[in-house]
Amino acid sequence: MNLRIPFLCFMLMLAIGVHTTAQSFFPAKKYPSQQFRNPLGIPISLVGNFGECRPNHFHSGIDIRTESKENYPVYAIADGFISKIKIEAGGFGNAIYITHANGYTSLYAHLNKFFPALEKFVREKQYASKSWAQEFYLFPHQFPIRQGTQIAWSGNTGSSQGPHLHLEIRDSKTEAPLNGLLFFNSIQDNLPPIIKEIALYNGEQSIYEQKPKLIKLTKTATGYSMPALVQVASDKAFLGIHGDDYMKIATGTLGIYEMRLYVNDKPYFAWQMDNISYDITRYMNALADYKTKKANGPWIQLCRKLPNDKLPVYKSFNVSDGVIDLSDGLAKKIRIEVYDTRYNKSSVEFNLQGTTAYSPMPCENKFMNGKEQHFKNNNLEFTLPADALYDDICFRTSIKPNESAYSHTYSVHDGYVPLHSYFSLWLQPKAPIPSTLKDKIAVVRLPLASETSKKGKAATLDKGRVMVSVRDFGDYVIAIDQQSPVITTQLKNESSISQSKSISFQVKEETTSILSCIAEVDGQWVRLVQKGSTFTYELDDYFPKGTHTLVIKALDENHNLASKTFKLTR
Repeated sequence: MNLRIPFLCFMLMLAIGVHTTAQSFFPAKKYPSQQFRNPLGIPISLVGNFGECRPNHFHSGIDIRTESKENYPVYAIADGFISKIKIEAGGFGNAIYITHANGYTSLYAHLNKFFPALEKFVREKQYASKSWAQEFYLFPHQFPIRQGTQIAWSGNTGSSQGPHLHLEIRDSKTEAPLNGLLFFNSIQDNLPPIIKEIALYNGEQSIYEQKPKLIKLTKTATGYSMPALVQVASDKAFLGIHGDDYMKIATGTLGIYEMRLYVNDKPYFAWQMDNISYDITRYMNALADYKTKKANGPWIQLCRKLPNDKLPVYKSFNVSDGVIDLSDGLAKKIRIEVYDTRYNKSSVEFNLQGTTAYSPMPCENKFMNGKEQHFKNNNLEFTLPADALYDDICFRTSIKPNESAYSHTYSVHDGYVPLHSYFSLWLQPKAPIPSTLKDKIAVVRLPLASETSKKGKAATLDKGRVMVSVRDFGDYVIAIDQQSPVITTQLKNESSISQSKSISFQVKEETTSILSCIAEVDGQWVRLVQKGSTFTYELDDYFPKGTHTLVIKALDENHNLASKTFKLTR
């Protein structure tokens, strides 16, 4: 009898079994992995991947390094047509969307310029609409594109923090971004993710009413070193992980693709980073421990689903959604596994035990997640929509002295608790605000210890109270905003710009934000390109040779106007 055949069959079955186990928590992906090419002419090196935690959203694409340089040619990854153009000061900056016949759309963001025919088309639309910011759709016949055609030059526009190309692949029907690394199987990766810390939470207490116990892990040759037994003073517990993924072609850290939690060797809970649409990306604040991050801690991703979290990335094997029952007093064997898109794995094991029952503190104003919550006292009033809170809170408010003529400092709970949706906030000024100032009222949220700047919005006067729409808890003050934006530039009046290719201005606003900033040459609107607080006019045919009048006007939310006029010769 040939024993080699059964052995080979056994090895084949084992290999198939391992693959099946790796895919058993979530359906296997069926994305085309050989149809798309590198969008750059240099080897792919990553600085970001899909699903990383970012402020108020998940990262939706893969960020490809451009060697700290701008203006690398950017190529279409497959045949298709340019279906959309978007230009904005933040976000993606200059972006191209290409729709492909296979059901996917690719997005290329933070671009400097488009290819000449498209650049001309866009500029004409900007001048026709007198708006630099654009978002419009195109028909298939207008700009058909072949794979490998240059469509743009890379850059650093929008909310980019350094030169790179942001590439997304989306489902054309739903417009939901998909995990881009699942489309590029040619990218090799043999480095597993690393778990740095385990976070332990009381499962009978809201995540916003506690501070997690962080347990540091030490990487060893065989896994991780940590206490064999972890205890919590509660009948229930849930966990979180602080970890990162790594690749040889990546600089720095990347996000983890998949997490799996086992209790007593049985599948218990999992999540996977793929297919997250923009209309739900803010639920990142529920998958991650927002409070700990806001307090200058690490990004901790929870091994549970918060009660009012609507993300579709989870897989739960029981009704607890990741909360572990410890009421029997027995130690439970816990195993957490983390994977990257190539299913390189790291895991950690320990025992978890509840020691005593938890006795909750009394709460006067308990706000329940998933329910509309209304609050009113002599100083403030608001109604939170049902989707605002991810978990319950014990609401707190107070008034603090303030030297302002019209304002106390109004503490509206705690800025370390995230809110999913906007709500209208009414504040009672400490003295009546004259009707002559009604168009100059703003409400300012003071910065948390971990923040660097305050946030202000124009507000309205409603029956003697000040009303503003906000999406944050925190400390608020009423401000009277009569100060115009500040325009600064090195440009001098009555100077020559014959040797210049562009003119730049810094426009800053103290209380709210810039509503609009325009430039005119002899009364004709000209295109200003915005990057942060910098506005640049790239000299074109609308500034012909000779001496002309350039006027810059900046308007803030309270309609305070700043203007500067220059006589310039070209």
